[in-house]
Amino acid sequence: MKKVYLLLAALVLSVHFLLAQDDDLPPPTSKPKEQAEKDKLPPDEEFRGFKSKKKIDLSKFIIEPNFAFSVGQGMIDLGLSPYVGYKVWEPKKLKPNAGNLGLFVGAGFTYRYTGFRNIEFTDNTGSRYYANANWHTYGGGVFLQYNIWKGLFARAKMEVLHRSLDDFYNGGVAVQIQPNNSYRVIIPKVEKTIPALLIGAGYNILQSRNFFFPIMISYNVLHPFTSPDQRAYSLYRTGLVVQLGFVNIF
Repeated sequence: MKKVYLLLAALVLSVHFLLAQDDDLPPPTSKPKEQAEKDKLPPDEEFRGFKSKKKIDLSKFIIEPNFAFSVGQGMIDLGLSPYVGYKVWEPKKLKPNAGNLGLFVGAGFTYRYTGFRNIEFTDNTGSRYYANANWHTYGGGVFLQYNIWKGLFARAKMEVLHRSLDDFYNGGVAVQIQPNNSYRVIIPKVEKTIPALLIGAGYNILQSRNFFFPIMISYNVLHPFTSPDQRAYSLYRTGLVVQLGFVNIF
């Protein structure tokens, strides 16, 4: 009889142990719905945060890497005027080989240095004196450009340039004689900030879609409204401006 009791007791303990284990397991419906949906997604959609960013379309840029360098007798001229534009609109139907057509907006800066060496001056007695002089021009601007066909384009450019000049052309130069018979030539310095609004058309000599080296004919719309003093020191002495790159031809 004792064996029966022991067998019953062992059976009860075994059933209790199995039920306890089942109680520890989560119910079949306890898995969150969001996790179940996530498990259904393919791997490439699950990790959306690792997708690469969209690349910049370099074909929409135009670059005008203007520079100048010339050396003459007693003079050196250095200039840099890079401008960059970005296409904001283009025709829906583009003909083959028509070029990089469309409307561009852009900006850039300008720096130009002109140095003069051994400029000759004379006084009332006919004595000759020599001195050096420097011109600095710097500033920048913005532009709108419409590429019409192949290398042809129209442009409106607003720029503001500051000029710091040793003004030896307009008089006022003085000579100081030093005690040791040396001399010092004093050249008045002029500082002018001059705006210009150039509207015109041109042609890209490089025949490139993205790089420009233009020959242009423009009119400075602000020329009639500037004072005679500003005109005398402006890069654009007249209203009509003809340029190769950013260098004035006349």
